Amino acid sequence: MPLTTQEILAHEAWQIGALFFLALALVMLPAGFWAGGADLMPGRGAGRTSMRETLGQAMRHRPFLVMSGAYFVCGLNLVFLTTHLPTYLAICGQDPMLSAEALAVIGGMNCVGSLAAGWLGARYPKHILLGLLYILRAGVFTAYFMMPPTPASTLLFAAAMGMLWLSVAPLVSGLVAEMFGTRYMATLLGISFVLHQVGSSLGAFGGGLIFDMTGSYDAAWKTGVLVGFAAGIVQILAGGPGRRRGRALEPRLAPT
Repeated sequence: MPLTTQEILAHEAWQIGALFFLALALVMLPAGFWAGGADLMPGRGAGRTSMRETLGQAMRHRPFLVMSGAYFVCGLNLVFLTTHLPTYLAICGQDPMLSAEALAVIGGMNCVGSLAAGWLGARYPKHILLGLLYILRAGVFTAYFMMPPTPASTLLFAAAMGMLWLSVAPLVSGLVAEMFGTRYMATLLGISFVLHQVGSSLGAFGGGLIFDMTGSYDAAWKTGVLVGFAAGIVQILAGGPGRRRGRALEPRLAPT
């Protein structure tokens, strides 16, 4: 999609690009109806708990609040990158198509990263994996922005970021399911994603504001690295499961 969009914008007015995305949105509508069968799947967990009670528990649940706060930082960093990477590369004298290629590489590597994160999340603590993802992102950001960008370094950066990008989704979804079950999972994920999108708005707006004030993206990416690293540490230390008040005894087989 980034490659197609860049090609359209290079030869046509932006209105043609908008119509292109409108056509894609219309094609998505039938797919939404066909996927509605997932609503018939039985929910697991929270069988006797109402929506209001579950939301009240979530607002007092430390791991859920920590995870949602880290998700805010996730949105801040990622949308800062997608919004301002094309401008950054243009300032550095790179071909505009390079930013489209980088976003395409990120999209492709998302597939690999998501599958890998889901596989790892089934075997290791999800909150620790999630925190490590945020820390690794901060490291990749630092390595890329500390040196002048080249086509090779940009695509390598995009591949690394793609592995760490959408891979948060299976971990966040798995954490919510472990905390509260699947009955109200969509609502709870929606609440977390609202915070993610607030962070996204701040990343896009804040990055532009810092650039307008300083004429450089240095302060913006450094801020992103600091908050991303901090979010990863907090997610690891405070995002794990708390003590359970009533632990059920496991059934034992009667002696024969």
